[in-house]
Amino acid sequence: MRAKGLVAAPFLLAGILVAPSLHAQTTAATRSCESLTMLKLPHATIVSAKAIAAGPMAMATIQGPVMLDVPARCEVRGISRPSADSEIGFEVWLPVNGWNGKYQQKGNGGFAGTINRAALVDPLRRGYVVAATDDGHDAMRTPQGTFAVGHPEKVIDFGYRAVHDTSEQAKAIATAFYGMAPTRSYFVGCSDGGREALMEAQRFPEDFDGILAGAPASDWSHLFTSFLWNELALSNDDAHRPPVEKLAVVQRAVVAACDASDGLKDGLVSNPLACRFDPAVVACKSGDGNDCLTSAQVDTLRALY
Repeated sequence: MRAKGLVAAPFLLAGILVAPSLHAQTTAATRSCESLTMLKLPHATIVSAKAIAAGPMAMATIQGPVMLDVPARCEVRGISRPSADSEIGFEVWLPVNGWNGKYQQKGNGGFAGTINRAALVDPLRRGYVVAATDDGHDAMRTPQGTFAVGHPEKVIDFGYRAVHDTSEQAKAIATAFYGMAPTRSYFVGCSDGGREALMEAQRFPEDFDGILAGAPASDWSHLFTSFLWNELALSNDDAHRPPVEKLAVVQRAVVAACDASDGLKDGLVSNPLACRFDPAVVACKSGDGNDCLTSAQVDTLRALY
């Protein structure tokens, strides 16, 4: 069994040191991109395989649309149906030249339902075969988790099967395109992607040589109960809801109270579980103001904490 590495972090790390690849040289394709449409895969169909020239492309991001320079690639789109009620969409981008011999898979955010194509650009620039999945549903048709109602197989796809299945399909596609399998495989995910990373490490440890689990949204029963708790606390009435401009006041007070709790006073709260913050320390002495909290707002912050 090969050694595997898992990094779990409170936020997505920029990178991780890994062992050098067994193949330092870069590899070119041994067959045409378009011929991949004829590839036979278990319970999966390649919908399209197109050679795309290098150039700028408009990409959707959380911050809005951006123009990104994307290297030449073989862009493969497929659908996998491991169950009668499965429809797992996936994309694989393969460098036309200069493959570094490695594979990287990107995780999702929220309830998934889309493929974050902008996230595929940087690994492709670095020479990786890179892939991602929509986790088995289309968010445009079934928004905010409604895909799960009455569809237990889609819940399984979302929970863990889509990521595992995509890794197998993508590696098979890469092997067919280059005539050799990836020498190293990595998974990178944040939030729901961090949860996917932990599921991979727990259920399918042989899928990846290294895993980055950033801010994993795990323990959903507890996590989503906290969402409801916070929403109830903030929807009491306008008087209880702290305005946005007061959040900086709370932030400064929290840092002042808990900065040193991790043993180092550096302007960061690196051990939030050890933080015992009482919002009453920024309560208004009289009336209201932008530099303090009213008694109602203090009650709300206490509920949130």
